Amino acid sequence: MAKMNNVNIAVQVARTARTILWANGIMGEYPIMRHMANLEAVYTYEGTHDVHTLIIGQNVTGIQAFRCQ
Repeated sequence: MAKMNNVNIAVQVARTARTILWANGIMGEYPIMRHMANLEAVYTYEGTHDVHTLIIGQNVTGIQAFRCQ
């Protein structure tokens, strides 16, 4: 849960930083877009966020929402 939450918060912070910097937020001068790209990769890499959500849901409810093959 901590890893999933950390990535979510980091993405929100990077998006806020990009918004604060306006057009400069997408320029090479500031590393915001590079950080955002790295965070988005972690967030979506092979469905990691969705898998974490399914595993946490199973642990909380006891209901399995997926099958391992």
